[in-house]
Amino acid sequence: MSGIRYIKLILPLQLEWEPCYSTDSSAVRVGDRVGVSFAHRSYIGVVSECDVTPDVEPSRIQPINNVSTGLAPVSAEELALWRFIADYYLCTVGEVYKAAYPYGKTAAEETGARSVRQRQLLERKTEELWRVRIARLRARLEAKDASLARRHREDVLARLKAQRDAILQELAEAESRLNSISKPLSLSQDGSAVLPDNLRDLRPDVPLATTLGAGKPVLLISSDRYSHYVRLAAAQLVRGRNVLILVPETALARELQERMQETFGDLLLVNHSSMTQAQRRRIADAIRSGRQYVLLGTRSAIFLPHRELGLVIVDDEQSPFYKQTDGAPHYNARDCAVQLSLIHGCGVLLGTSSPSLESLLNARTGKYTAIKKAMSGGGSMQIIDIPAERRKNGLVGAFSRKLMQAVKELPEGGKTVYIRGFERREELPEDADVLSIPQAARSDLSGYSLVAMLSADALFDAADFRSDERAFQYIDALRNACPQVIIQTSQSAHQVFRLKDPSPLLEERRNFGLPPYTRLVDVLIAAGQRSAEFADKLSKLLPKQGFNAMPALPAQQGKTRIRVILPKDKKLKDNKLRLRSVVYGLKADLHFGGSVILDVDPA
Repeated sequence: MSGIRYIKLILPLQLEWEPCYSTDSSAVRVGDRVGVSFAHRSYIGVVSECDVTPDVEPSRIQPINNVSTGLAPVSAEELALWRFIADYYLCTVGEVYKAAYPYGKTAAEETGARSVRQRQLLERKTEELWRVRIARLRARLEAKDASLARRHREDVLARLKAQRDAILQELAEAESRLNSISKPLSLSQDGSAVLPDNLRDLRPDVPLATTLGAGKPVLLISSDRYSHYVRLAAAQLVRGRNVLILVPETALARELQERMQETFGDLLLVNHSSMTQAQRRRIADAIRSGRQYVLLGTRSAIFLPHRELGLVIVDDEQSPFYKQTDGAPHYNARDCAVQLSLIHGCGVLLGTSSPSLESLLNARTGKYTAIKKAMSGGGSMQIIDIPAERRKNGLVGAFSRKLMQAVKELPEGGKTVYIRGFERREELPEDADVLSIPQAARSDLSGYSLVAMLSADALFDAADFRSDERAFQYIDALRNACPQVIIQTSQSAHQVFRLKDPSPLLEERRNFGLPPYTRLVDVLIAAGQRSAEFADKLSKLLPKQGFNAMPALPAQQGKTRIRVILPKDKKLKDNKLRLRSVVYGLKADLHFGGSVILDVDPA
């Protein structure tokens, strides 16, 4: 049949292939979102290829259901990021699409599109009504002018002139209303942000800005990073480019929003998990509109339809919260941000006061450029050995007497925050400021004079090889946030309390053949029927296939985990793909229907 085109689509499903559909529309382009049916269900698919040669009988190829979904197309940059994530994290591009455009997000976009269509329809109807009204007023005006051309008594003439003036006024008002409906809005009228003049006065640090322009990711090690972020972002806006700033937690996004709002005003857009789908849709629409922006967001902000990016900033790059751990894909937003910068041809800045061992190694091997700025110096830190203190002075509940004395000696107005490890909240004073270890990691502690960690032993987990690294980073962050830190522990001789920098931890990883010197892939098998059988057979099969695989062990959320250690060499990519083939090949052979996810670079 002439005029028929064949296209490939990405569907929000775990499909190993991209299904082929037909269309008679010449307007369909790569990135368009079209409605299709698959396995008797309706989906919104993204066009990944056009004018392909089908590898099946054309009569078996379904036509697309509709072309005009009203949804904005997916950009080439978005598609490139999706394919990178699918390739690196061993998942399907459909799973990445589903993460980037989950059902709620797509539904909100469809609702917005319907609202736009309804508004446009209403505007067209209103416009037509005003045109009809104007035509009638003009006809009345012509009739009135014709009447005035004839001879009349003065009183009749005056009445006719008054009627004509009233028609003229009504006509002018009607034409003004019509003009307001049909005239397109300019950028200044539609609410787009205007570049503040003060941004031109914010000059970035020249060596830092120059290094960012050299093409390599830059690792900025500093406790005072935010002033650099603001100045670098301002320079990009002045150049007409946009900026993405990632933070690991919603609380940090809100904190940084308050600090940046005054400088960037309406240019600052914020995207995080506490926002509604409608709010997120408006952010995406604002980005697509062509206006300039500084986008501040958590990890999912990498999936927004960014355009004209001049700089990507990842703050607290060492945070484990950049890793997505629920559902596929298990991506790390920090590493994806580095790839996003390559796709857009822009600089990427990784900011931290205590770098991850991965970034530290990348800097040492020349993959990243490291710049260390003046640090705050950090507060004083005192380690209290709990067993020794108990023997010598005794404890009062969870408190050592040394800690209690330090609290008493605080100057007037000084505040203490307690970070509990193993203690329950009810064991501590009701009026005390008490945070759990995760809560403290997400909180701004700069307003406190003293941070007291009651059981630092909770930071250490012998089963987690990353435990020491994270404990060091956590304690280092406390010292940078507060002038005085007191830590109670039964492991006072632990190396973490003596380290000035994480270099010994990196050497330890190298000696034991652990990341970042190797790569890990966790095979996560969800609990369910026959999951134990599948895990057992897979754990026996992987070593036979040449993989360094550990025995199956219980993992979080009832899953079973088989950890595979891969050498970091030239064969790494091929070995990852081969691992995927073995895992899913066995899944198919056993007709195992349970969920199996490959977690690349597990947190």
